Formats: sequence, structure tokens, C-alpha cells
Amino acid sequence: MPASAPKSEITGYGMRNRLTCGVAVIVLIVIGVVYWPVIHAGFVWDDVLDFVQMGWLRHGDEWKHYIFKDFNNWPNYFRPLVVGLFTLEVRLFDSSPGAMHGVSLAIHLIDTLLVGLLSWQCSSALGDDLKRRTCLLAISMLLYGLHPVLIEPVTWIGCQFDLAATMLMLLGLLANTVIQNHLTRATVVAILFFLAACCKESAVSFPLMIAVFDWALIPRHSEDGRHPIRTFIRRNWQTYTAMFFAGIIYLAFRHWALGQVLNTTGGSSASAFARLQEVCFIYLHYWQTLFWPMHGMNPIHEIDAQRFQTTSASSILIDATAICIVAAGLYSALKHASPMGCIVMMMTVALIPVLHISSIAFAASLYHERYVMTSLAGICAMLPLIRAPIYIRQRQLKFIPSSAVIAGCLWFVLAVVDIRMTLPLWSNNVSFWQWALAGNPDSLDAKDSLLSAYIDTKDYAHAQPLADQLLTEHASCANCMLNIAILAVAKNDPARAAIALEEVRNSKEVAADEQMYRMYLLTTGQMLLLQGHPQDADQIFRAAIELDPLDPQPQLSLATALAMQGKESEARSRAESGIALLSPDMRDSARRALNKAIDLDIKLSQQVNHSEN
Repeated sequence: MPASAPKSEITGYGMRNRLTCGVAVIVLIVIGVVYWPVIHAGFVWDDVLDFVQMGWLRHGDEWKHYIFKDFNNWPNYFRPLVVGLFTLEVRLFDSSPGAMHGVSLAIHLIDTLLVGLLSWQCSSALGDDLKRRTCLLAISMLLYGLHPVLIEPVTWIGCQFDLAATMLMLLGLLANTVIQNHLTRATVVAILFFLAACCKESAVSFPLMIAVFDWALIPRHSEDGRHPIRTFIRRNWQTYTAMFFAGIIYLAFRHWALGQVLNTTGGSSASAFARLQEVCFIYLHYWQTLFWPMHGMNPIHEIDAQRFQTTSASSILIDATAICIVAAGLYSALKHASPMGCIVMMMTVALIPVLHISSIAFAASLYHERYVMTSLAGICAMLPLIRAPIYIRQRQLKFIPSSAVIAGCLWFVLAVVDIRMTLPLWSNNVSFWQWALAGNPDSLDAKDSLLSAYIDTKDYAHAQPLADQLLTEHASCANCMLNIAILAVAKNDPARAAIALEEVRNSKEVAADEQMYRMYLLTTGQMLLLQGHPQDADQIFRAAIELDPLDPQPQLSLATALAMQGKESEARSRAESGIALLSPDMRDSARRALNKAIDLDIKLSQQVNHSEN
């Protein structure tokens, strides 16, 4: 407002500004209420391994190593910022899943607010009045915050990688829009790009997202008569140069930490044409999830890639449609500065890291709903750029706005229902993997993970039939056999455990997977204890501890082996070392159970020694 503006005008402006802030707060409260049940959810999927079984997250300084490499033994993951965040959360909240879910929800709400602020900037750039800007801000925030494709990142703690990276990229887009000083803008955007890349590798798309957003907002008719491309370059070249050097610094940092920029082992051998068909299929699927995400949602999507080696009428149609969408979007964005074309390009460039253009195999699933998150954020922020065509405005078809409102309200109702129906499926590991198996009945990964979830919850009544089914099917799955052996040990059946462990020992997977090998050693030692060979088990447990001194289970099992040998003092010392590595909520019950077992083992050992004497 001008300095000479009447006091009443200033007061009115402030009231309207507070009204806009109030609308934003109400939207955030609605989204928070819809997602609030997630606070009561537990750990699922990799969360169980990362936040329950990983002792280094809770104790000692080993996190200083894992923050840079070897997190979950993933060779291509370099995400130090979020691994550091995980370490802080686990230690601050004592591995409480509710508090960690609260952090995820908080980041999601921040992302939603940033989408709204970017929407406000787009609307302001077009000269919209306050009422329209506020309305578009609310719609953009609601569409992003309640879009069902974001159920996965909000409810799965492990997706804080995605949430944090998206937050930093949105901050970068906002900084690039509001900071006027060229040098300051370039510096801030480059730093945010570097930080986003340190959250997740998908931030590689951020410079292209910046370019699309800049192009969409650049004035087409500047006062000095410059061509839009010249204006675009003049305003942004410092920012792009700074991001280029930030990328070089990131790659050097990554190489220092991992010893390489990218581990290329395990790449696909598919032909170029098969790769093109795969990329087109995934690209169109992500577009489908934007408009109708309720269909086919599942944590895993295992699709046989062999289908892309051949052609059919449907595959050619898919390829042609995907290529036409990209080509039309690029042409209309560059030639006509079309907002819709820019939105298509925003979607496209943000998806580049997850379209399987690279030959590196990052995941077993062909696609994941969460991968569309950054694209969705960019699209929602740019929605105010869309305007009704002139011929529609001229005809004044009043039923179109009302129809759009009805359709939009129906979509939001279905989205909220879908969120509330899906949240319970993410609440615990058993429900999670039952859902995954229902959607992928032939998936060995889903069967194996469900069996593991049953074992973890000591639901042996459901675990045994599933284990029998895997044995009957002669499943070519080393980890399945390992879980069968773990179940057999839990049920005091060393003979069945020996059969399953022999299958594991003869597999190639156990030699290549250090984590599986440690579990193989642990289960073998536990089987030997059941067979009455504590000295042999002792050596195997020590070998497992040497591979990972912060894994509590070999320590606890070694305590039992020592007690069976009559070494009470060493057994109790080793037991305390193992208990200290457990999550806080497990320590008291583990201590009581282990002390009781050690007392019994020592008593039996003394009786055996007495009878021998």
C-alpha cells in the first residue's frame, strides 16, 4: 500500500490479508484432521528394520558412518540430511512411531503451505484480485494436501526422504520467485538445490523445474521490448550458473562419501525400444494417478518387464499417446507460452528421475504412487495460470463453473474417504503386507514379508500355513526359506529349521546379501542351541556379532549360549549389552525374559555337571 493511503484503506487491506491467512490455516487444519489417525500407526516395511532393528541409530557414533553410506546396504543411496534426521528422531523420541509419524505429517503440512504460497505468487503475477487469489490458494492447497497419491509418503516414515526433498525444492521455487536481487536469489536457490539433493537423488530434476516455472511466469510483453527468451536469460542466468556449480559440488561430495557417483551394477539389459515402451507406460500411469488415484493403489507394483519386449496395438497406442503429450506440451509451452503446456512440462521434468530412463534398477516395483509427489506440487502451484478460453468466456456458459464445483467437491469427498480407508492398511506391518499380497497374489516379496510380519508379532497360527504354502510351491526365494527356518526355531522344530537353512546355504543370494547372511548365521546358531550344541552356537553368534556389533539379537542369543555352558557372569554381561541395543519399549520385557532363561539354563548346566561328576 502507498504511504499516503488512508488509514481505513490500510486497515481494510490488513483485514483482508488476515482473512487470507485464516483461510490457509483452516485448510491446514482440515488436512491435519483427515490425516490425524496416522499418529497412532506403527512401523511398516523398511521402518521395522531401520528404526527397530538398527542399533546404530540409537547408540554410539556409528551414525556418522551410515549418514554418508551403507544405509540399509543400498549402494546408490546418498541422503545424509534425512538419515541424520532419522537419527535425531529415533534418539529424541526413543523409537516411538507416533512421534515420527507426527514429523512426517508436519513436513507434509509445510509442503502444502509452500504450494499455496507458490499458487499465490502465480495468481499475483497475473493481476488477480484478492478474492480470486485466496480462492485459488485454498484450492491448490486442498488438492495437494488431500490428493490420495500422497497417502504413502505421509504414512510411511521412510518417505521422509521424499517429503524433505520436495519441501526444499518448493522453497527453492518460492525463493526464485520472490527474491529480486539476482546474486541473493542465485545463492539461495543453489543452496536449496544442494540440500534437496542431499535428501534424495530425485532433486536432479529441480533445475528443470525452475526453468519451467520461470518460463511460465516470464512477461511476454516487456516494457523494454525485449524478446521473452532474452528476458528469461537476462533474469535467470546467474541462478542457473549457481545451480550448475552446486550440482558439481554435490557430485564431488557424493563421490567422496560413496567412492563413486553411481554404482551401475544390476542394470537392465533391455533393448532401447523396450526401454522406450517401459518409459511411456510409466509416464501415462503417473498421469492416470493424478486424475483418478483411487484405482489400483498398493504399496508394491510388480509388473513383468518382459511385456515391453513385444509390441501390440495397446502398447503402440500407449507409446504414441505418451510421446504426443510430451511433444504437444513442449511445443505449446515454447511456441505459445501456454500455461497448460508449461504444466505438462512441469509434470514431465519432475518425473524424469523415476521414469526408468536410466538402466539402473532402483526398486522391484515398476512404479510407486509417492514418486508423483513433486510433480503434483508443481502442478498445484501453477493451477492459477490456467484461464478459461476466450470463446467460453464470451458464451458465458454459466453451467460450467457450477459443474466444475460439483465435480471438484465430489472428487474431494472421494479423496477423503480413500485416505481414511487406506490409513488403517498402513497402521501395522501385518495389515500392510496382507494388503500388498491381496493386490499382488503371486508376489514372493509380499508373501515373504507377510510371513516375516506374522513371525514378528508371534502370530504362528497364520504364519505356519503361509510357510507350508511356500515350501509346497518350492519358492525360489532364499529369504523365504530363511523366514521358514526362523519360524521353525520359534516353534522348537530344529529338524524343519535345518532343512530350510540348507536351502539358504546353497543359494547365491546369501553370499551377496550381508544382512541375509547375518540372519542366516543367527538362525543357524539358534537351531544349534535347540539341538543342544551351545559351544558350536557360541562361535556362530560371535561371527554374526563381528559382522554387526550393533545388532542386539546375536548378543542376546550369545548370552543364552553362554548360560547353557554355565558361564553365568559372562552371560549376564552379554545380555545387558544386547538389551541396551534394543528400542526402549522392548528393554524391560526382554530383560525379564532373558534373566529367567539364563537362570534356568544355569540351573540345568549345574545339574548336568553334577550328574557327570
